[in-house]
Amino acid sequence: MSRQIVAQFCHSVNTAIANRDALEIQSILLLEPPFPPVYQDLIAELRNEYPPDEDESQDRLEEVIRHSVPETAEGQDEEGRPVQNWTSMASFLASWLTFIRDVDTTQLLKAYEAMSEVQQRGNAALAHATKGILVLPTLLRYAQVFARLAVGLDREPELAQGLLATTNTEGRSESLAERAVNIIQKGLLTCLNDRNTVPGGIKDDRPDGKKIGVYKIANVCLKILFRSDKLDNCSTIFQNISTASPPLHFYPPADRVTYLYYLGRYHFISNNFYQAQIVLQQAYQDAPVHPSVLTQRRLILLYLLVANLILGRFPSEQVYSRPEAEHFREIFHPITETIRKGDLASFQQMMNLDLSWPYAAKLCKWKVFYQIGNRCEILVYRSLYRKVFLLAGRQPGPFEKVPPSLDLNAVVVAAAFLEKRASASSAMPQSNGFTFDQQSLPTPPAYIDPDFEGMEGIEPYVHQFDIDEIELLCASLINEGFISGYISPKLKKLAILGAKKATSAARAGFPNVWQVLSTKKREQAGGDEVEGWVKTQSTGGGKVVKLTNVRPAGA
Repeated sequence: MSRQIVAQFCHSVNTAIANRDALEIQSILLLEPPFPPVYQDLIAELRNEYPPDEDESQDRLEEVIRHSVPETAEGQDEEGRPVQNWTSMASFLASWLTFIRDVDTTQLLKAYEAMSEVQQRGNAALAHATKGILVLPTLLRYAQVFARLAVGLDREPELAQGLLATTNTEGRSESLAERAVNIIQKGLLTCLNDRNTVPGGIKDDRPDGKKIGVYKIANVCLKILFRSDKLDNCSTIFQNISTASPPLHFYPPADRVTYLYYLGRYHFISNNFYQAQIVLQQAYQDAPVHPSVLTQRRLILLYLLVANLILGRFPSEQVYSRPEAEHFREIFHPITETIRKGDLASFQQMMNLDLSWPYAAKLCKWKVFYQIGNRCEILVYRSLYRKVFLLAGRQPGPFEKVPPSLDLNAVVVAAAFLEKRASASSAMPQSNGFTFDQQSLPTPPAYIDPDFEGMEGIEPYVHQFDIDEIELLCASLINEGFISGYISPKLKKLAILGAKKATSAARAGFPNVWQVLSTKKREQAGGDEVEGWVKTQSTGGGKVVKLTNVRPAGA
């Protein structure tokens, strides 16, 4: 019986191992159909000589591989030191051969199962102390293919009903995407724990050994989690990176930018907007200015812009004029203007949960709508108090020893007017600024929870601002540092602190939002350090990430 083609492929792999040529191994171990003619001949031989329905086919195939690839046996390195056998490589090659023999692109679920086996055996081969690095490029390519398959199946759950009940080691159910991440993540841990490197993992300003694959594999895992909307599971990856990775700046720009984008998005979703803008700012600076990466720069800029907006730092016209910021001005400029003016009515209309504002659906698609609505409303109120103070606040004379003050009842009038204006018909002429004509405005609409609608005895709720609510809002603004002053509960007035030392009472009483928030976040974090971003190099031998401490995705 002819087994020449299988032997030839094995001989080619053996030669590549002997030459320490990892890229040659990658070029041989193709994974995705359609295959070149020589691979079609290989597949035909495999189906003839090692049929899938024969119980002994796998054992006979592995025996041929061990015989044809002597580099997997025990041996010695160039300096005469013993090298342990690499039987996991023989198993990996056998799983690859059976995969290309059996793969059917119309049976995605079976392909996923087979790909899981190939990836796991590849992880085992990667773990070899000295030769494992030779399969790293191959495993990275396989992980990318596995990621596409996992995300595709995750978006089509009806195709994967048979596997959706899969449980992880802790007995919790996991999706196909989470299962793929748990498999690929073992390769990441192998790279992080590589001890066959110089101390710190950096040699000649480049990642040494398997550590070169840390961020490439991490980015594949993060891609799966983001595209399948499993973002809570990202924390394990970032914790492992923080524990044992070399500094990020030693890695290629593509790895850096991609990783920082995901890290920034993670902190954004976790409401760590200050950390998010630090990370995304670096990603934006490192991303090349070229038409080929315009889409990537646009994504980074989008979340960087929103993170800064929430922190009170608004985009300039120069930012809006950039190619990657096309149409951003027409979306975000109205929002920043309502915040600047304290225009509560317009802001509430734009952020209404009925998504009636023309750009609300797009903001939802970008997953920033609720963050803007929830986090920026307090900035609108700050501007409202400031605007009313400028219009109706009391400024003491040069010889008076009392601080500047604001009667909070004036804020009640302004807030009530704006709330009524928000409920007015869009056809009604809008008031300009704070010229009040409350008689021409309707009462805010009544609200009944849909669960109680139609029940007897349920009174509709009509929200109307009163002095107690305005006082509480003012206290909240003071507590957040957005207003510098104190409230007189008896007089219902806000007193401004520090006016004599500042150029104006408004500047003293209403400090810059960005400065307030950035200073607070630095103090809380002890600087600008961000979890998941390794900036400094360890001088020791590095840390080991133990598999027993790794929380599986979905746990």
